[in-house]
Amino acid sequence: MAHLRLVLAVGVASILALGGSGLSCSEDDPGTELSTGGTTSQGGADQGGGGLGGEGGGLLPPTHHDDFPAEPIVEDGLPSDIADLFTGATGSDTGGPCLSEPTLDAMVPRNWTPLLFEWQAPAEQNVFELRLEVENQLNDLVVYTTQPSYTLAKVLWTAFADHSAGQDVTVTLRGATLEGAALTAGPFVGATGDVHIAPVAAPGSVVYWAASGGTSFDGFMIGDDSPVTVLTPTSAGATSTGGSTTCISCHASSPDGELIIYTRDADDGTRSIDVRKVDGSGAPATSVISPTALTLLGRHKQAAPLISSAHYEAGDSVAVNIFVDATLTAGQSEIIWTDLEADDTNDWGILARTGDARAASSPAWSRDGTTLAYVSSDTAGEGVIANGAVDVYTVPYNNRAGGAAAPLPGASDAAYDEYYPVYSPNDAWIAFTRHDQATGSYNQPAAEVFVVAAAGGTAVRLRANDPPTCTGLTSPGLTNSWARWAPTAEEHDGQRYYWLVFSSKRRQAEDAAPTDPPIPQLYVAAVVTTEQGGVETIVEEYPALYVRSQNPNESNHTPAWGNFVVDQIPR
Repeated sequence: MAHLRLVLAVGVASILALGGSGLSCSEDDPGTELSTGGTTSQGGADQGGGGLGGEGGGLLPPTHHDDFPAEPIVEDGLPSDIADLFTGATGSDTGGPCLSEPTLDAMVPRNWTPLLFEWQAPAEQNVFELRLEVENQLNDLVVYTTQPSYTLAKVLWTAFADHSAGQDVTVTLRGATLEGAALTAGPFVGATGDVHIAPVAAPGSVVYWAASGGTSFDGFMIGDDSPVTVLTPTSAGATSTGGSTTCISCHASSPDGELIIYTRDADDGTRSIDVRKVDGSGAPATSVISPTALTLLGRHKQAAPLISSAHYEAGDSVAVNIFVDATLTAGQSEIIWTDLEADDTNDWGILARTGDARAASSPAWSRDGTTLAYVSSDTAGEGVIANGAVDVYTVPYNNRAGGAAAPLPGASDAAYDEYYPVYSPNDAWIAFTRHDQATGSYNQPAAEVFVVAAAGGTAVRLRANDPPTCTGLTSPGLTNSWARWAPTAEEHDGQRYYWLVFSSKRRQAEDAAPTDPPIPQLYVAAVVTTEQGGVETIVEEYPALYVRSQNPNESNHTPAWGNFVVDQIPR
């Protein structure tokens, strides 16, 4: 990556420094570092010194910040007057680079990883101008580069995202042809529009399934620059029933984030469930999960485990998962519960699903612990794979007894396969995956992410399914799937901000050959709602952001978003 230089202007109040597959449970420095003091004129000690604003010098305009430098950031090797060349040329309002990241109109958490801009340009365009304009920033951020991407420096991003949370960022991207010291064509506008900095942060941490010559759980706190390894088959060790672990897959967090409960395969081909501490220190304390409970979880043909915060305390500590046994479940794929404090091997049971005789898979527990959503299908396998007629159903938990099961309106249409449900914080919504081909749930290119009211209603197809039109990529066709909500919804100014992470095949690995197919990678999108009279409605849902905190050369999917204590794992 070529280096960038900053042309400094005398009198700037801050000091600027340079530094530069399948969806089954079986998924440093790209630019120059820039630092700035980011002074403001909010009054008192926060006022900028020196005179940049007002008549004859004085303080900066009220509520304005100088996080962006006053002069352009220019890549080494470009003409020193490159800004003048762009300004002086006639150019065109069309024909420039395609901005592929972020998608215009996306919403960015204020604690996000420094924002990445990527683009694809016509072959003849070899120099680019990226401009960011924000109403409460004194200066525009202007970058000139020959590279097809730019990432904001961390110190700049941190100050800017803090000061400009809740603001719109107007992005303008232009490309031109540079020969020697002159522009011979352009500049051509490729993109112009807004990206929104959310007034709230995205909470928690994500642990996801990474597959690249093996399997592992990798994870990151929101805002991390890179992931850490949480668990591998080697670190998982022997299964509860003996034999080594060859693969780890479907997983969830304990409510306190200390434990990861997951599906794993043994070397004899059996599938069972185990629990390990997220920080890598081994099995859970027996006071938290008893040896008998681990034995019950370790029985063969169990998968897709969950623990609810509503049922994770002394006297009521339970996990649910999918179990298939020729005798104990009559060969049917059933939702079962296991007492995590069990002292007897009879401390488990099948959750009754009265009215639904089909196979169950992909259970999801409501946040209040009263209801489970799940997939009802003609046949099921591996805890999450459904075939035949595939629909989302709900059933009461009812203190381990279950009850009447019913299809969820809006997620049980006979014209579609609907699967992978998950409850939002506050239990207002269910996100799920849908496609219109009766071909089962496994690794479907036509898969897309939808949201429906938890009580049922009209399903909303999320714009997060769609990359920018100029990329030529379209959905259905990208395997958008396995959405998971952030653990809490943040509220601001009468609105509720939800975040969803999901996987999508819309991006090649960084080390891929041009003809290599895209791999599953993680994306995050916002859904904003308001509530009146006890009824919550969606105000807006936004395009997706690429997650820079993951390994860009691995197939990453089946994320879980919770309170995993990945910050306790040594890097």
